[in-house]
Amino acid sequence: MDTNADSSGSKKPWAVWAAVAMLALGTVAVLYVLFAASSKPDQSQGLTRFARGEMSTLAVLAEPPAMPARMMRDAAGAETSLEAFRGEVLVVNLWATWCPPCIEEMPTLAALQNRLEGRVRVIAVSVDSEGKRAEAQAMLAQLSGGVLPFYIDITRGMMFDAQAAGMPTTIIYDREGNEVARLAGGADWASDDAVALLESVIAGDGA
Repeated sequence: MDTNADSSGSKKPWAVWAAVAMLALGTVAVLYVLFAASSKPDQSQGLTRFARGEMSTLAVLAEPPAMPARMMRDAAGAETSLEAFRGEVLVVNLWATWCPPCIEEMPTLAALQNRLEGRVRVIAVSVDSEGKRAEAQAMLAQLSGGVLPFYIDITRGMMFDAQAAGMPTTIIYDREGNEVARLAGGADWASDDAVALLESVIAGDGA
């Protein structure tokens, strides 16, 4: 009886030490995970991390609509579509002559095009009526300093295809033609906030 008691008693310290060791290892593992997570940039929110400053109303849709495939016309009246620019990062701006925020932000879109020339293509699409075509073309040339080419969709079908709630609406597409983000309302597209967003899309970070 005494031997058994001594044997049982001798095992208890080992059990305690084993438990302490397991607890220590668990603590180290937790600390390692926390340290590793804190040492990496937070990408969990995708492009929504750029929703600040001038891009504060930026939205990333869970199920964005497909890039509109319907025809629009250029300054010469020739038909084309956004599909013609697949392979490029696109900043598609839907605007109209009777939309004050559209007019206010247009020079900044031209500035963005100048700043990211060759890396981003800004496409401003007027949704004015046929009777406003000449006015819209002249206005775009003046507001953009001739930087942005003229496109028009007199049917306004692109607005419905893109599910744009109003104007201006600016939609960003990656090189595969996928919508990665959009912004409803006016913004300063020449701002560092906008450029940081586009640089991320150019780099292929995605949403």
